[in-house]
Amino acid sequence: MLAEEDPDDLDDAPASDAAIRAHLRLAAEGMQHAAVPWLARALEGLADDLDEWFEDDRDFFEHRLALGDGAIALEEHLLYQGDAETDPAIHEALERRVRLATWSLLLLRCIESRLGPQHDGFADVALAWTGTRGRELVLLILTMDRSQQEALRERVGRALTRAEQVQSGQVAAVTAYVRMAIEATAHALEPSEASRPD
Repeated sequence: MLAEEDPDDLDDAPASDAAIRAHLRLAAEGMQHAAVPWLARALEGLADDLDEWFEDDRDFFEHRLALGDGAIALEEHLLYQGDAETDPAIHEALERRVRLATWSLLLLRCIESRLGPQHDGFADVALAWTGTRGRELVLLILTMDRSQQEALRERVGRALTRAEQVQSGQVAAVTAYVRMAIEATAHALEPSEASRPD
């Protein structure tokens, strides 16, 4: 899937847009195969259709990123007192967070479109659920990152380079955001038990 998303291998960063889309497509495939029958039918072919959906929703994506730019600037000013201007890593981390959240939202919007009108508002419910779990998300990223770094240190038998540490953090961030999107999907569908078709 990653090769399909980035056929020219232009960006090998673990948190590139191509990598994020590939992870979301894989998550969609997993959800379909693990879902109860009615939901599996609704999600059939979702992984293959996501790229077209992402392209059709490009204006929404760019709009959300623009809103995120404003939020990033405010957060940098309030929390980092301008340090982001001298440390690009801070800005890159904040920007990555916005992109991950936006790609995840696009997945939720696509799922909502598959579920039909009886599930209108699904994406909003899922997004509201994730919005209350910022601390949980951060802890998940840190836990995954620490576990990955420990495993890598054992494998290579030395201290990790700065580049390896950054890559580990990016992998952890992508994995955590995708996992959160899956959990948000499950949560948003819970109240609809009575309205589920046979």
